[in-house]
Amino acid sequence: MKIAGRWVLAGLAGALVGVPALAQEEQPTDPSIIVTEDRTPPTGSEVNRQARDVSDVPSDVYDRPLARVEDRLCPGVIGLRLDAAQLMIDRIRWNADRFDVRQGDDTECTPNLIIAFVDDGKAELAGLEERQPWLFQTMSKVERERLLAEDGPVRVWTTVQMRTRDGMPVARQENQTDPPVVAMWMAHSKIYLTIREDITQTVVLFDKSGVRGKTVIQLADYATMRSFARTRNAGGDAPLDTILALFDPNHEPPGGLTDFDQAYLRSVYNGIPNLPAITKINGVNSQLRRAQEAEEEDAE
Repeated sequence: MKIAGRWVLAGLAGALVGVPALAQEEQPTDPSIIVTEDRTPPTGSEVNRQARDVSDVPSDVYDRPLARVEDRLCPGVIGLRLDAAQLMIDRIRWNADRFDVRQGDDTECTPNLIIAFVDDGKAELAGLEERQPWLFQTMSKVERERLLAEDGPVRVWTTVQMRTRDGMPVARQENQTDPPVVAMWMAHSKIYLTIREDITQTVVLFDKSGVRGKTVIQLADYATMRSFARTRNAGGDAPLDTILALFDPNHEPPGGLTDFDQAYLRSVYNGIPNLPAITKINGVNSQLRRAQEAEEEDAE
């Protein structure tokens, strides 16, 4: 996917020639300070339901794993002032350290997480699809149409590669009669699966007009939550605060990754990558409870 990453980066960079950098006053943000409402803590079932709702996964959560980054992460930013872009990259790399995501050399690596600030993300993607349609060949028709038709100030394009438990690529199924076959040693198990799904590239397109008033930390953490796992924006009835509601006009956005967000990513990256999606989703509640107990112990 390094070659594809270069082409996507080059395509977006070419589209941005002559576009001024994002003009925005950045306010100092201390991510350790979180203002919360005095409300009844959510139940375990509410936590599980929210984790399921924000997971961009098919319905077969018992037979498919959650996608996560297994290759070395290399973030890159386009269309932002140099100092702000560096802050965003530093924040994403700091998040990667927190959740044990392996990283590439920060002096020389091909970006596989590309964050671009553009005038019109919908038009940029439509242009890429017209000029270089092969970039979208790993997506199903439904996924491609949904991405190209998406409204709002942000679009996230995620490329996922199905691999065996040991990391061998599994060919895409082109028809209903010739399924891909991979030979490997595998003990039968009801706990883990024979496959995993690796995020090989993510492109996050922010419309510049839609991010005004948001801090670099908020945008970096939002990109973290959308790229370290396959997630989608939270609905208006989400019982727990989440950075995935950053662009929800009906909610006061958090200053960064919330307790729920951190518990979600810890669950995704806890253990082996080929566990069923439902195992990771249900693990969010225990990760959240463990973090709350540790916080209470520190306060004593």
